[in-house]
Amino acid sequence: MSSPSHRILLVDGNVSSARAVREILKRSPDSSFELVIADSPENGLRQLAGQAFDALLLNVPSSDRSLAGLRVIQSQFSTLPIITLIADASARKEVLKAGAIDYLVKGALKPELLEKSIRFAIERKQAEEAFRKYEQRFHDLFENAKDILFTLDLEGNITSLNKSAEDVFGWSRSEVLHNSIKEFVAPEHRNLCAQMMQRILQEEPVENFEISLLRKDGRRVILESSARLLYSNGQKQSVQGIARDVTERHHLENMLRQSQKLEAIGRLSGGVAHDFNNLLCVISGHAELLSERLGPAHPTTVSITQIKKAADSAASLTRQLLAFSRKQVFHPQVLDLNVAVTETKKLLGRLIGEHIDFHISLAPALDHVRVDPVQIEQVLVNLALNARDAMPLGGQLTIETSNIDLEENHQSKRAIVPAGKYVLLAVSDTGSGMDEETQSRIFDPFFTTKELGKGSGLGLATVYGIIKQSGGFIWVYSEPGQGATFKVYFPRVDNPLTHVSYSKLNQEACKGTETILLAEDAEPLRVLAQEFLKECGYRVLEAQNGTEALRIACAFDGPIHLLLTDVVMPGMGGKHLAEELATLRPTTKVLYMSGYPSEGIVRSGFLEDGLTLLEKPFTREILLRRVRQMLDGQLEATPPRVGD
Repeated sequence: MSSPSHRILLVDGNVSSARAVREILKRSPDSSFELVIADSPENGLRQLAGQAFDALLLNVPSSDRSLAGLRVIQSQFSTLPIITLIADASARKEVLKAGAIDYLVKGALKPELLEKSIRFAIERKQAEEAFRKYEQRFHDLFENAKDILFTLDLEGNITSLNKSAEDVFGWSRSEVLHNSIKEFVAPEHRNLCAQMMQRILQEEPVENFEISLLRKDGRRVILESSARLLYSNGQKQSVQGIARDVTERHHLENMLRQSQKLEAIGRLSGGVAHDFNNLLCVISGHAELLSERLGPAHPTTVSITQIKKAADSAASLTRQLLAFSRKQVFHPQVLDLNVAVTETKKLLGRLIGEHIDFHISLAPALDHVRVDPVQIEQVLVNLALNARDAMPLGGQLTIETSNIDLEENHQSKRAIVPAGKYVLLAVSDTGSGMDEETQSRIFDPFFTTKELGKGSGLGLATVYGIIKQSGGFIWVYSEPGQGATFKVYFPRVDNPLTHVSYSKLNQEACKGTETILLAEDAEPLRVLAQEFLKECGYRVLEAQNGTEALRIACAFDGPIHLLLTDVVMPGMGGKHLAEELATLRPTTKVLYMSGYPSEGIVRSGFLEDGLTLLEKPFTREILLRRVRQMLDGQLEATPPRVGD
């Protein structure tokens, strides 16, 4: 089978010379060439523009000392191999310099020599094309690689890097090339960079080490890097490396550790809160009774007032712990976040002071969210106070709202927020900012950057707990000296706005004559609640646990209008007691009370349908009002929030 034909263009203005070349090619031992003749460089250019050729034979007349025809053709068809036919070998250097890849002396032209030269030219062209394709593929791989690819000289100067490096660092290649890598390394890692270069030059394996570099905008990126030494002719030539941006991974790992740590602390604080709230209820209740019985003129009234204030402060601290641990009862309403921000604006203005420029920017047509309005106010207050403390000399505080849709492939530090439709609440300040170490701990309970005695360290921990209990997400961005931005993402809902109304009762209206079955295992609190209820005319059946309460209910002849029971009790708990009592006395209403909402009646912060809870610690007024409202049926449809 004959080899494929190769098309050769001969440019020769001498007809006899062109005929001679054709005859020589015909006599070649293994000719597979198709020869096309052009009688001038101009005609040759036209032929080249319209057809494909594998090589060009160009007769260079002795008169063409400037090699004009060769230069013109080579400049327009630089990849086409050109073989020149010259009168004598004295012109060989000039034609090769002008762009020819070979030359043949016309007087010594033989078929074998001509064929060999053409085949060499064609094979060289094929090799160059293959090399260009390989080089292009390498360039494409280098440029389009998602990882950062780079090379350094032996002094640590950057000699090449790909597009991913530009995207990650924000620097263009022209700004980076030929500069030392140390200039772009974060100050705290420059010694590490020097150590890694030393190890590489000593031919030690350097793989998967982490180092921080500075972006053009000043932000840090964490790279997981590997590098090796390259050799040329047995000599050390350069350093080749690959790196991956793991900043987001670090952020997510820190968030996971943070979440696990907060969950553990939350379980501990929630467990302590149950007994602590019982004690606080007894302390504040007896302080209230003493204050009333002794009167304002009694010398001990001042001390009693201080006891009451201390108990109230402790109760507030416990509520913060429960909010942080996501164990406080959630009273959600469908609301417009713009309304919540607007209603809180005056309060925030008084709290942050006149030295801070306060702005709000509310998006029109904001979608609805399902949150506890009292807790949202707490979130706004805590974030504003945190911003105020970061701006002791003044600054700007901005609160913004907007609708935001996060797609499945959204790429940012907000990757901790799943794709979905959210209402965004952003609180920004121009204060002192935070470093990465501080940011990793800001949601820890009792962590504070303030001096001793200036803060409990529960403000942001409470914010975190409330937002997570609301089904939302919080993300913070800050740099030292550049202020901070807290972004809160609440899932959007399509439900209509909630409208809640219920009447408040004065002390006289809270009285009654109904029979109440009181089940509480903590004796001091049981005695106190019994005293509160009896003073208002109620008949109280007292039980120290669920089993005793059930026995009393079986033995009592008259009606029992209300079961007031603690949720967590040894043996039979409040939920089980209520279920058993319902079979004996289906008309008896149930009001639960607890200092630590257990999973017995609460799921993810929401009361089970049809249940009502009185949260400890409670005052006499709140206890009596809730009992009266429960008996009158005012709490069955929409239970109001405790403490309103």
